[in-house]
Amino acid sequence: MYLNMQTPIKYLPNLVAIVVFIIWTPATEASSCAGCVELDELNFDQTIERFPYALVKFDIAFPYGEKHEAFAALSRAAHKVTKELLVATVGIKDYGENENKELGLRFNVDDKNFPGILLFKDGKVDKFERFPAYLDVTLDNLKKFVTQNTELYIGRDGCLKEFEELVKKYANKEDSEQRKLIEKAEKISQELTSVAAKTSAKAYIVFMRKINEKGYDYVEEETKRLQRLKAGKVTDAKKLELQQKLNILEAFRVTKLTKGLPNEEL
Repeated sequence: MYLNMQTPIKYLPNLVAIVVFIIWTPATEASSCAGCVELDELNFDQTIERFPYALVKFDIAFPYGEKHEAFAALSRAAHKVTKELLVATVGIKDYGENENKELGLRFNVDDKNFPGILLFKDGKVDKFERFPAYLDVTLDNLKKFVTQNTELYIGRDGCLKEFEELVKKYANKEDSEQRKLIEKAEKISQELTSVAAKTSAKAYIVFMRKINEKGYDYVEEETKRLQRLKAGKVTDAKKLELQQKLNILEAFRVTKLTKGLPNEEL
């Protein structure tokens, strides 16, 4: 049906309804967040208190875009590995009755700093970490944020929990101890069954060997090399492979930053 000068008046209400449906449907679909629990001013405290950890995103009532998609992806990833993390959203409206606006202000989140992402701990509403404003809201950064601030492990693409633990203090070991860790990694690799896991394990072992041979500067050099390749003209499959290697290298980079800090003189 289309509107012209001959369109009967009786059809106008239907046309208005169709226009409203077209306008609102994309936004409603975009707000989808599989596995996310919707919280409001009434159920917020009592829901947070039931979980050891809760990752909550304060945002507009009908969020959309890359940041929201990243949060939704984190929700799907978390549900596969743990039941101890509640992933939730709070939709704040700046119209009508301004639903949840006071809840946002309670945690210093409003339309000037949407989305605000908070990680609550031990079921306490007054104990939380705020997702750093200087970080991009991406799936990898959200996973890293949760993993660094909890006992949970939500691995980034290509990462393996056993190997992440293995290389956690790799930089702090002497040459002989690093070689022992490499041997242990090789044994773990032999027990893996999936092709994807074996591929990731191989990358960990290669990096461990290179660091043992060349020193820790290799991490920065290899990171830059992989980033250059990823920024070039490569297939989507190759980009994914390179990103997974970069994710694995991140574990080694973190350990380097902690090396010698307790006794280091300023």
